[in-house]
Order: sequence, then C-alpha cells, then structure tokens
Amino acid sequence: MVIDELFGLLPRPAQPREQGTAPEWGTVTSKLGGPLPTDYMQFVDHYGSGTINGFLTVLNPFSANPHVNLLDQVFVQLSALRELRTSYPEDFPFPLFFEPGGLLPWAVSNEGDVFCWSTVGASGLWEVVTVPRSDSPEHFKMSMSQFLARGLTGQLKTSALPPHFASGTGSFEPHPA
Repeated sequence: MVIDELFGLLPRPAQPREQGTAPEWGTVTSKLGGPLPTDYMQFVDHYGSGTINGFLTVLNPFSANPHVNLLDQVFVQLSALRELRTSYPEDFPFPLFFEPGGLLPWAVSNEGDVFCWSTVGASGLWEVVTVPRSDSPEHFKMSMSQFLARGLTGQLKTSALPPHFASGTGSFEPHPA
C-alpha cells in the first residue's frame, strides 16, 4: 500500500478518534461528487483526528470540530483560495474544486498554509499542491502519504513545511475529545 511508508514513520495512536465507517465514507463521497484518494481514507481510518509534529492537521470529514472537518473546511479554504486567485491570478493559476481538475484542500497548518490535491484524473492519481502562507504555491507529483513521508524524512523541500517538521519520525497528537 502507498501509505505503508508513512505508517513506518508516523506512529499511529492507540485510540484513534473520529474514524469513519464504510457507509459514512459513502456519504462523504456522495457530498463531494466522487471518491477521495485511498491513502487519505486509510490515514483517517488509522489516525483519526489530530496534528502531525505539532504543525499539520489532516482534515477529517468525521470530526465534530468544524475547524478540522473536511466537509466544513473545503468551503472555508476554497473561499480563501478564490480570493487569492482573484487578487494574484498570475501567481495562482490553479482551478478550484468543483471546477475540473480543481484544488481540493486536505490539510492545514497552524501557520495558515493549505495543502491541496490537484483533482486531475482518478483520485488515486491526485497530486499535492501546497499553498504556503508566505510563498508561491508548489506542485508535487506525489500522493498525500508520499508527501507526508518525504516531508518527515527531510527528502522534500517546500516552504510549506518548517525545518522542524523533518524529524525523521513523526508524532501524531490526537485532538481532545
């Protein structure tokens, strides 16, 4: 599995919170109009809601917290990205979800960075686009779990991840109940 590399670097919590069931994933798929990448669904199923290395939160469609709930944050983050695209069209040439191939947010940082998928093609082929708070967007030809694994090992250079994120192994802090 694509996510196995990440499993080896980021210990899973003993008691993950807010994972989904197959019918609940079906509801999410229905609301978004199509399936999400398998490695993302596996991440949510194995980790639940929480923060990686005190910095990055993968949005979870099953979270009771609207600030980290994927279905709530998609619209919040897309609105902010739409403003960015309107203000700086030459620096932000990306379409946004629900436009064909549009960016779909999957994570946020505690510094305001947004991590998206470029929804070109089948969901298993979606690549990562980072929208750093203080730099230009960057496109990475890899899956979400590959991006996180390479970020944790320092193999990935991006202004969206601070140097301390590349710890070699990660920590996952579940969100409080």
